[in-house]
Amino acid sequence: MLPSEEDKLRKWLRSVPYVNHERTFQDITRTLGFYRGLVVKFEPYVMTNGRTLQLVNMQGVIPVVVQGNTYNIPVCIWLMDTYPNHAPVCYVKPTVDMQIKVSMFVDHNGKIYLPYLHDWTPTQSDMLGLIQVMICTFGEQPPVYAKSKTETPQPTPYPTQSYMP
Repeated sequence: MLPSEEDKLRKWLRSVPYVNHERTFQDITRTLGFYRGLVVKFEPYVMTNGRTLQLVNMQGVIPVVVQGNTYNIPVCIWLMDTYPNHAPVCYVKPTVDMQIKVSMFVDHNGKIYLPYLHDWTPTQSDMLGLIQVMICTFGEQPPVYAKSKTETPQPTPYPTQSYMP
């Protein structure tokens, strides 16, 4: 991260009452340094109770190897204001040409459910570990697949009706 981006991130983290600003900052900067396909954003997050909070998230793509091929899987990782005491809330964010593949790890909305998230502990768990678990899990059970392209019928080059004078 550039120093100007780090300053902006620190300002964002201070504008929300994060439980541990410094740990959150360190985890984000380490993660972004390792996974260049992710960027940090500060956006509204709607809680299940309808309340909206301005929170930091990391979104973009993570590299997942499926049967020898590397795919960029689009994800969004929300850090709640209670981070690192509580696990992030994670989603697969399919592009327009992708479809979510529902499994025991991803629901129809793209929300990610992993044992690592369920068993999250602030002293043992971190963002890099979470993403590594995502990469391994999605390598075995990809969370998205390409939508089939519907072929448009080609126009007939000649009239289909014969005309006889």
